[in-house]
Amino acid sequence: MENTQKPRILITNDDGVNSENIHALACALSPFGEVFVFAPETEQSGVGHAFTLRHSLRVKQVDCPKDYKAFSVSGTPADAAKFALGHFAPGGFDVCFSGVNIGENSGVASLYSGTVAGAREAALWGVPAVSLSLSLGGESLMPTVLDFSARVVRERMYENFGPSVFWNVNFPKGTPETFKGFKATKMALGMFTDHYKPTNGEWQLDGEKLWNENPADSDDYLLNAGYATITPHRVDQTDFESLEVIDKMLLAAY
Repeated sequence: MENTQKPRILITNDDGVNSENIHALACALSPFGEVFVFAPETEQSGVGHAFTLRHSLRVKQVDCPKDYKAFSVSGTPADAAKFALGHFAPGGFDVCFSGVNIGENSGVASLYSGTVAGAREAALWGVPAVSLSLSLGGESLMPTVLDFSARVVRERMYENFGPSVFWNVNFPKGTPETFKGFKATKMALGMFTDHYKPTNGEWQLDGEKLWNENPADSDDYLLNAGYATITPHRVDQTDFESLEVIDKMLLAAY
């Protein structure tokens, strides 16, 4: 029998509960499900999967349109998702979206990203999740981002995610006219050209990606070429090939 019940949708981000993008996403998804926003009280870019342990959290409901509910959390994106999933509605969400982030989170940037961590936290709880990021200079593609997100819900794509899998989705800079479509692709591993610049006796991190030095079938390369990239990530980070290597080393040593 076809499931006609509307899904419960959790939305978080790392740009903060007052971000226009998160409320645009909530409005776009509310016709297709019961939407709850739990997002950081303040901007939390680059915090990765940090969460609050030794301090308490403030959680406050904030004003928003009547077709969804929104709450601010005085912590990180992982805190927001963890509180929503573990306390507010444990086991009660069908899908989670994190974003829409201002700026891309492809390649190794996904390891530092608070936006991606919000989706990863949901996946840890067994909830299919999608991290959404829009490159600077791609603001006119926001309707495309919202349409894609609505399709994920409307067509219940999330029901086909593997166990503890979440999608890292990045949209390119450019316009609807230059947008080339979607590519399912792997995560690029090219590092930033990190360096620190002295500023008034302190050190400021700077650097950029070498986009075209990544493999042509990777998210960084394809994003820079004008595609929206969908990269499935797994919570399980085990390198299974190394297990056999370690077993052989242990046998030789012991």
